[in-house]
Amino acid sequence: MSTAAHGPLLGRIAADATPGVNERARVRIPYDLRDRVRRNQYVTIADARSPGLVFLGRLITGPFFPSPEESSDIVADVEIQGELDGNQTYDTNNRPAPESAVYELGPAEVRELLGLHGDMVLGCLSGWPEIGLSLQSHNKDVLPRNVGIFGTVGSGKSNSVQVIIEEASARGWAIVLLDLEAEYVYMDQPTSQETLARALPKFGREPRGLPDFHVYHPVSCTSDRPESQPFTLRIADFEPSVTAELLQCTLAERNALFDCIDYLQQKYQPRMTTTDSERLTELFDPAPAKPPYTLQLLKARATERSPRNSESMDYVGLASKLQQLVHSGAFDQPNMRGLDPAEMLQPGRVNVIDVSIANDNVKNLVTADLLRKAFAYKIAREKAPPTLLVIEEAHSFMSRERAHTMHATLQMLRNVTRRGRKRWLALAFVSQQPGHLPPEIFELCNTRIVHTLRSMHNLDALMATTGDITRELWSRCPLLGTGEAIISSPQFHRAVVARIRPAASNRRFTR
Repeated sequence: MSTAAHGPLLGRIAADATPGVNERARVRIPYDLRDRVRRNQYVTIADARSPGLVFLGRLITGPFFPSPEESSDIVADVEIQGELDGNQTYDTNNRPAPESAVYELGPAEVRELLGLHGDMVLGCLSGWPEIGLSLQSHNKDVLPRNVGIFGTVGSGKSNSVQVIIEEASARGWAIVLLDLEAEYVYMDQPTSQETLARALPKFGREPRGLPDFHVYHPVSCTSDRPESQPFTLRIADFEPSVTAELLQCTLAERNALFDCIDYLQQKYQPRMTTTDSERLTELFDPAPAKPPYTLQLLKARATERSPRNSESMDYVGLASKLQQLVHSGAFDQPNMRGLDPAEMLQPGRVNVIDVSIANDNVKNLVTADLLRKAFAYKIAREKAPPTLLVIEEAHSFMSRERAHTMHATLQMLRNVTRRGRKRWLALAFVSQQPGHLPPEIFELCNTRIVHTLRSMHNLDALMATTGDITRELWSRCPLLGTGEAIISSPQFHRAVVARIRPAASNRRFTR
């Protein structure tokens, strides 16, 4: 990179103090340039001893003001991000020599060097409103490799969820969101927050509701959205092993469950479905004429078999847990449709499933139902649009503490995340308690948006599984302001601190 390709000269690398730090160097800057020195500013450094060797750096501390007797310059510390080769940054085992020239980078150059270009406008670099930050909606390394959005209450996590939904749906993605607090049920309306509305033009956006927006709720619950559509769950739509895990069945209860299901399938479905096409047709049909079996029949069979209880077959315990599902009123309601993936997975359509009134069992079973049907639909329908499933408070569905007893459910998540990528099916895991998520969930999330987290339990879980975020950035996480986030993504050449733009659509604030 020639000198002509650099921006204005900012200063020069100073001699190292003793001891030095591999990833840092000190910059001397003329006092007259004080107004051009800001933390998180990106610079290039042309090595004074090796022509053609150029480093990318970021000012991380300063400016500092030595006494006049020591120097007439101000100083700042720069973090060495790597070596530059054209517009690509590579890891380095080197450091710039003293007197190496330090040059400013303009907004366009920073966006190019960091890979911030895209069609999904998320916001800007924190402290640098002129440097926009976007994701690429049709890059298979971004959304299809799954997203994790983490942060404590009030950190801006829900706003980030909204922004991603707005941007992805505008680019033709189908979205389904599990809404645990009924926050998102009015996203078809423009934001009602005046301060947010005033900030939107800076990002090329204006207050606007989502045009193709639909709300659903389990039939046993209610929704604050008057035109929300009720749906029923069908126990026959679930993999029996997943049902057993989500009900926290013992081994004996699990054996009893499988025995009851086998009996009912043979009795009520003499000609078993044999082809994948037939199985999928039954799964996708929101109103089948006659399901293979129902929750009520399953409960009755478990009760009937109770006298035959044994150490290996616990029909009594199974009947008790099935009775809880019967009481919920969410399952196998006659003349009620189930979730319809063909209806929901349409380009640009946003579907919110309001489970704010449901108990934990129903919430988890709704999540499992959605995952199975969306995945199967994307496998069977190659022309279905790119699809994003957003799971709020994911630690409630799959926790670190329960992972060792939920092998089938975890395997379902593996299938959805790994095989789904090739078919443009993405998951977004949202949690304010990432420390309670199984480590494997982090491995499945390649793009991470981390808002304020102050608990070391939560920070340690992320730090252990996110290799491209430096300790310098992690140290800022507890101090991030509302709406600020550390973002790591395969699209970006380096992790960055961003200010997420305000959502253009409405959200109900629940606290």
